[in-house]
Amino acid sequence: MARLSNAKKRFLFYGGVLFGILALYAYQPNRFDLKPKPVPIPNPKVDPDSAKLFSPKARVLVVTAHPDDTEFYLGGILTKLAQKGAVVDEVVCTDGDKSYYLWENAAENRRVRRSEQVESAKGSHVRHVQFLGYPDGRLFPRQNVIDRIHEEVLKSNPDYVIAFDGEYPPRRYHRDHLNSGVAAFAAIKGTGVKWALLFATHAANYTVDVTDQWERQKQLIAMHRSQFSGEKLELIENMVESNANDDGERIGVSYGEGFHCVHLR
Repeated sequence: MARLSNAKKRFLFYGGVLFGILALYAYQPNRFDLKPKPVPIPNPKVDPDSAKLFSPKARVLVVTAHPDDTEFYLGGILTKLAQKGAVVDEVVCTDGDKSYYLWENAAENRRVRRSEQVESAKGSHVRHVQFLGYPDGRLFPRQNVIDRIHEEVLKSNPDYVIAFDGEYPPRRYHRDHLNSGVAAFAAIKGTGVKWALLFATHAANYTVDVTDQWERQKQLIAMHRSQFSGEKLELIENMVESNANDDGERIGVSYGEGFHCVHLR
């Protein structure tokens, strides 16, 4: 009986530990995909009319999950679009307050991160930034989110929408990133959008050469001082540079940004 009792105690202890780990994983928004969706076959290279994209004729809407996503993932293409005179608007789905962490000052995060995003958007000549204000870490592609993004699509009337890839995300991803991409792709259906350029993807079929824009991208990332400073800024720059090197290799350049491009009509 004593042995059985000890076995039960061990079972309850280790079961409790396992339950705690799973509960913590479910609570926080970062995810790890043990079996990512396979890259589509075939997945030929696509040119989303680059001559028009990088020209004053282009109208572009960028949809992201958090303040700083744009500069982290898209600083190169944003700089290139600005240099070529494209008209760019931006939608940020959440308030970036990190309130799911009990030690965070949610109200201060909300204020500071919004201010930093407005500043960095001006730095990349974004025409307008719309904050939807959904809870950070708790974004889901529900109909109300889709409808709000759809409204912004109609206002902006873009030819191109740049958003997270909700179908072929990297193995490690933030749940808000995935869900903002799913919602954005649903929101552009039936509109005048011709191309969806989906980033943070493992199924890239189009890569933008951002070698000449790399130094400016680092400056844009550094504008998010509340998130990236000191050693963390250096770590983030190295991470972004490593990703840009990997994407650049695909087309034989130093730095690139990869996208899964979908032609909508």
